[in-house]
Amino acid sequence: MMNKKYVILGGGSAGWMTAISIKKMFPLANVTVIQSKSVGIIGVGEATTPHIVNFLNHHDIDPLEIVRRTNGTIKNGISFENWNGDGKRYFHSFFENIQEFRIPGIFEHACEDFYKKTLIAKGLPFNEYLYQQRLAYSGKVDLTNTTWAIHFDATQFADALEDHAKIRGVNVVEGNFKNCIQDENGFIKTIVLENNREVDCNFVFDCTGFARLLIGKVFKQEWVSYKKFLPAKKAIPFWLESEPKIHPYTKSIAMKYGWMWNIPLQHRLGAGYVFDSDYISVDQAKEEVEEYLGQEIEVRKVIDFKAGRHKNVWVKNCMAVGLSANFIEPLESTSLWLTQTQLLLFKQFINEIDNPTDKGLELFNKIIGNEVDEKSYFVYIHYLTKRTDSEFWKNFKENNPVPDALKSKLELIKNSSIKKYDIEDALTPAVFPLHSYLEVCSGLELFEKPMNITNYENITPSPSEYKELINKVIQTVPTHQELLTHLQKG
Repeated sequence: MMNKKYVILGGGSAGWMTAISIKKMFPLANVTVIQSKSVGIIGVGEATTPHIVNFLNHHDIDPLEIVRRTNGTIKNGISFENWNGDGKRYFHSFFENIQEFRIPGIFEHACEDFYKKTLIAKGLPFNEYLYQQRLAYSGKVDLTNTTWAIHFDATQFADALEDHAKIRGVNVVEGNFKNCIQDENGFIKTIVLENNREVDCNFVFDCTGFARLLIGKVFKQEWVSYKKFLPAKKAIPFWLESEPKIHPYTKSIAMKYGWMWNIPLQHRLGAGYVFDSDYISVDQAKEEVEEYLGQEIEVRKVIDFKAGRHKNVWVKNCMAVGLSANFIEPLESTSLWLTQTQLLLFKQFINEIDNPTDKGLELFNKIIGNEVDEKSYFVYIHYLTKRTDSEFWKNFKENNPVPDALKSKLELIKNSSIKKYDIEDALTPAVFPLHSYLEVCSGLELFEKPMNITNYENITPSPSEYKELINKVIQTVPTHQELLTHLQKG
């Protein structure tokens, strides 16, 4: 592998994550990123999942250094606000571990899901009986006893990754893509830039975002659309002034024709409205936001997107990564998670680089397709709300019927009988875990029958014991602002 030439077409978060990952796999290989400052990046993917912390740690990059460099903040999860039109909020958190849950005589550990089922069965609010939710709404963070994610300025994040990549020996070429030269079997051998510079490659990663210059325009791969059940197709991002107390979570606020994100950074709030443009125009969306916020906003750009994925993201010696491979929508911050998942899976298939087999690439593409599908179905569930205050919400279930692959799972949810193994699948290794389904479906009041916890009642600690423990531990951890102040002091 030492003489191989790996080319990443496109910078941005996905491009630099790919470059760093490939350089770690093959330290002696020639790794080159071709980026265009004139094209730039989307620059609004500012919320992540805990997988980004794992990625950074695995590649010897301090996540807190990234927080410091990117005006970043800590993310304990997502606060979903007014999704049922009742003014209430619910929280989708990550994992917490201030004490192991067990059911004596049955399970000695890993019983968090049974604890959450117990809360549902007893009608006890998650916001009071879960540690990470209490942390979030108390403005506190605990980097030791929880898994956590990061909010960051996306442009600054890409710049930070670029610096790390260069230190590791990744080459950088500035230029705009013109075309590519393929051999008689369709393998890409050379990337040609507009200045006629040529960059040779043995393997190339398409990280060109929504342009999808290689996987879409050169290889013309089939697009699997999600528009039948995920109708949002436009987003208008804008910035707001920082709040006095920076909350350690993403806000997702339901609007009349979609939803609005609110991502706290140290120097501003990154916000945006994701909506179905079949119902309203950009100007109407802007007016709705301004009415909601009580202030004028400046729309930074209009982002048109298609929810879906390429059926094949690895073709010949080319792999699409990031937005060029797939995009669901911003809800649940899945994009960088999918990027990391794909790079991890690639490690299991690197014997296919030199001599790709139809079966090998077929399996890789199937697994990635399954994972994007699963995440798209989980996002769809968020829209099964009780809102009826606009034609969008009134017509949603009729115009966007449940995907066939989700029907049986949704029936289990309604019957309050969903289990861990209804979620997991050998060919879909990176899924939203059962605890995510429990929190979101509980928040949306989708469990129609009493939660069955028969023979699991003896959860230890009990809800009252765990709440008492939360009350004690939460007094010992810093506020979000204290942590950020400490980081900036260095």
